[in-house]
Amino acid sequence: MNRLDRYILRQLAGAFGFFVLVFTGVVWLTQAVRLIDTVIASGQSARVFIEFSALVLPQVLVIVLPLSGMGAALYALNKLYTDSELIVMMTSGLGPLGLLRPTAIFGAAIAATLALVMIVILPVAGRTLADRSQAIRSDLANALIVERQFIHPLTGLTLFIDDTSRAGEMAGVFLNDQRDPERIVTYSAERAMLLREGDEARLVMVDGIALTPDGSGRNLNSVRFEQFVFDLSELVRAEMTRIPRPSEYAVTDLLAPTEAMLASGRHSRGDFVSEGHYKLTMPLLAMLYPMIALVTLLAGGYRRSGFGRRVIVAIAVAATIQVLLFLLRERVQASPGQWPLMYIPHALGIAYIAALLRWLSRSRRRLWRAATP
Repeated sequence: MNRLDRYILRQLAGAFGFFVLVFTGVVWLTQAVRLIDTVIASGQSARVFIEFSALVLPQVLVIVLPLSGMGAALYALNKLYTDSELIVMMTSGLGPLGLLRPTAIFGAAIAATLALVMIVILPVAGRTLADRSQAIRSDLANALIVERQFIHPLTGLTLFIDDTSRAGEMAGVFLNDQRDPERIVTYSAERAMLLREGDEARLVMVDGIALTPDGSGRNLNSVRFEQFVFDLSELVRAEMTRIPRPSEYAVTDLLAPTEAMLASGRHSRGDFVSEGHYKLTMPLLAMLYPMIALVTLLAGGYRRSGFGRRVIVAIAVAATIQVLLFLLRERVQASPGQWPLMYIPHALGIAYIAALLRWLSRSRRRLWRAATP
């Protein structure tokens, strides 16, 4: 690697770092909303939120790294072009293949990083996150006994507790049950106690009232009770043996799923095979994106006004290839024997790069011959 290659790589790496920070922040915010709901609903501390944020980061990087590689290549190469640095390089004898070399090295580094994340880190982080989430959901004491907060242990169920004691007793309990829209019930009790035995859980409310709307919806029917038992056994179902998702398995297991992996019936053979090849194809595709950006910007010659149209074309080509990969992945899910189809986008990307490189090389030779007396 010569000094010029290192200079171009520094420009690409600097832009890549900026785009990684920006895209990570944006994508992570979309995941943080769900994490905040989980942490607040279960009454967990900020430490748990930080732990969950770290565990979800590999999922964010799977999205961010290819986008950042494409964005960095477009930004850095466009800047070098508009500042006339690439023109000077090409005038001094550096051809399209010479420019492709540092760009390919940059793409290979992104592919290696993405492969490390998807093949090694993501299965471990995803499995740990799923186990921790299950443990929090199944811990009824932490999930329900939270003072002065409206929590939602189940969809359509809202619980508020005014005060709790060390013995697990609750005072000032409000419970709204909207799981059945045809029968909405609101409970209010002076005291309550959470009881659990095996696969059953009960909330025993003492000295309270149950309110339900009548048929017209204008009035409320009230029933006072000295003791009422509310069934919470649905919450305990999360403690059953968790079925791992395909993304939690190693690539070698995904490519040849065993009968034990298929025994649950929740995931088909196509789900495992498509996930395995996705973990192999996505890093390879991320390696092509910077090279697609390079050949697209070089095509058409130099323009002082900028390369807005070429940037759009490069993004469109990359997006088309990415969407094609997703569509072919869905087809492999339905028919796992067609897994070679998932490598068609790579062939198309390589063909696009090779075609433009050949055209650029021919154009350069024609210009050189025309300039030779």
